[in-house]
Amino acid sequence: MTTNWRAFQCGCLIVAGMVLGASPAIVRGQESAGASTTAAVISSVAITQDVQRAAVRVEGAGHLDVHPVRMQNPERLVLDFAGARMNVQKSSIPGVSAPVRAVRMAQFKPDVARIVIDLTNSAPFQIAHDGSAIVVYLESQPENAATPGSVTSTAAQPAKAPQHARPNANSSAKTDSQFPLPKQMTQFAAALAVPAPPAAAERSESAQQAAQQAVQQASTAAATVATQQAGATATTSAAPSRYTGEPISVNLKDVDLKDFFRLIHEISGLNVVLDPNVKGTLTIVLDEVPWDQALDIVLQNNGLDKQLNGNVLRIATKATLKNEAETARDLQKAQAEAVAPVTVTRVLSYAKAATMKDTLKKFLSTRGDIFSDDRSNQLVIRDIPSVIPTIDNLIRQLDRKSQQVEIEARVVSASRSFSQDIGVQWGFAGTTTSGRTVFGGVPAVGTSPITTGTSIPQPPLTASSGTSSSGTLPFNVNLGAGVPTSGFYFGHRSPNFAVDLFITAAESKGVGKLLSKPKIITQNNEKAEVKQGTKVPIQTTINNTISVQYIDAVLRLQVTPQITAEGTVFMDVLVENTQIDNGIPRVQGIPALDTQSAETKVLVADGGTVVIGGIIVTQQQTQVNQVPIVGSLPVIGYLFRRTNVTIQSQELLFFLTPRIIPG
Repeated sequence: MTTNWRAFQCGCLIVAGMVLGASPAIVRGQESAGASTTAAVISSVAITQDVQRAAVRVEGAGHLDVHPVRMQNPERLVLDFAGARMNVQKSSIPGVSAPVRAVRMAQFKPDVARIVIDLTNSAPFQIAHDGSAIVVYLESQPENAATPGSVTSTAAQPAKAPQHARPNANSSAKTDSQFPLPKQMTQFAAALAVPAPPAAAERSESAQQAAQQAVQQASTAAATVATQQAGATATTSAAPSRYTGEPISVNLKDVDLKDFFRLIHEISGLNVVLDPNVKGTLTIVLDEVPWDQALDIVLQNNGLDKQLNGNVLRIATKATLKNEAETARDLQKAQAEAVAPVTVTRVLSYAKAATMKDTLKKFLSTRGDIFSDDRSNQLVIRDIPSVIPTIDNLIRQLDRKSQQVEIEARVVSASRSFSQDIGVQWGFAGTTTSGRTVFGGVPAVGTSPITTGTSIPQPPLTASSGTSSSGTLPFNVNLGAGVPTSGFYFGHRSPNFAVDLFITAAESKGVGKLLSKPKIITQNNEKAEVKQGTKVPIQTTINNTISVQYIDAVLRLQVTPQITAEGTVFMDVLVENTQIDNGIPRVQGIPALDTQSAETKVLVADGGTVVIGGIIVTQQQTQVNQVPIVGSLPVIGYLFRRTNVTIQSQELLFFLTPRIIPG
């Protein structure tokens, strides 16, 4: 592909890759060495389009005899060449603008070559001969003129068609685009692309494919420009992440910035307006870069920025745009300060005026102020008239009926207890045959409840001596169960020996459950609290003044529900169970308090149930009473000790079920 800057002077833009000044959209075939010399051969088909009319040029070897036929639904013009052979590598050429939509070529019959011109409307046509070539002229309709950013092309041998086409044909301004470019921009040394081979017939197939692809890209660019024209004025300081302009190749050295922006005008079809402060030179080398990206690169390197308003592209320095923005802001501020303020009142239905006031203050102007009347729940707003609609819109959005949530709680307090007490009591007494030595227990330890009528040898520490006819046996070990529920007794009596053995045991188990089922309804994002219990009075003395304070010993439940957009309920939960602990001695009559609490945030479905537990208190106590030394012996030690085991556990569970109330 080549770049010929003189193409600007004839008002033509090229096709392939948006390289300026290249050949038109041509489909050219290579003549075979053995082609017939008698039959005509069509070797190339080209489209030339401008604002006034379009032309389709057909070239070949031999005499071309054409027979045109107009057809409708859809609109098209069929050209049959009798006795001709089609020798082109492409079967179609896309059109650039109205009235030509596309040109299709094929060998209709062995001796008939057919070219079909697809049209956008029923445009009139004329057929003329230009040497051995045939040119078909199609008049353009005014409403179908080329849009900004469209691309036109000319044939290799221009026919008698208009020499200039304005890219921005929709614009009403009649501005001549044939401006003289600098000399260095018309030399091949500073060209935008590598020069092409001198003969058009030697154009490679890849170049022809690039030309066809560029036509499609040109149509995309036209749609992009139309979209930008439909938008409002926009100022962009950062390069976009994606560019849609046709790719161009640029190789410039010390070129005036103004000439570059004129080049952008020719490529994009936009009206370009430069600020007087835009000045400087440009040196840039780009290959196949979208033109809008190239524009942003040049703007960034030279401290410039752009504004697009419709199809007018304004380019100025960033300092100029900043000063203009500050001036516009100061003007708006001055205009606002010049307007007389007004005073309005607004009645709130659901929100509190005192709470809403702090939120709305942030949206007032510097001259505005807002007050609240708690008695009537009204807001008194004083500000400039342009701010009042904004405040009213905020009030409509914020002063709305809140949804309500019903929270049902089930509080379960489960307790378990286990107690085991095993003890032994026994005593023995004996004497020798001579009666001089007596063995037995001590009455101070305890006596056996068993009485007999036989003589029992008396221990030496009893009040009486010798033997008696009746009595009870003193215990050697008295470690019986405290409250026995079962027991075992063994006794023996003889003239010289007596023994009483008691084994007692007690075991108890208990399970308790306390159920509370509070229910409460609250608004969305409002805290709800329910509690049950007692208030403990505590007397304090400060500066010789006696006062009584009450401390809660209650079961408390605090929940703040929040309804999400998905219809679930997010809850901020605090549960607390405080009771008087009588196991701890009071200090100056003030009891100790036993507290169990849990605080969590949980998300629950509407009507779902969440369990908050884990508050478990377990107490285990083992008490052993024994005779020193022998009570620690294995096996035998059981006869000399008492074992008491006590286990208590308590668990607190909370079941929470939120339900969103309809309406």
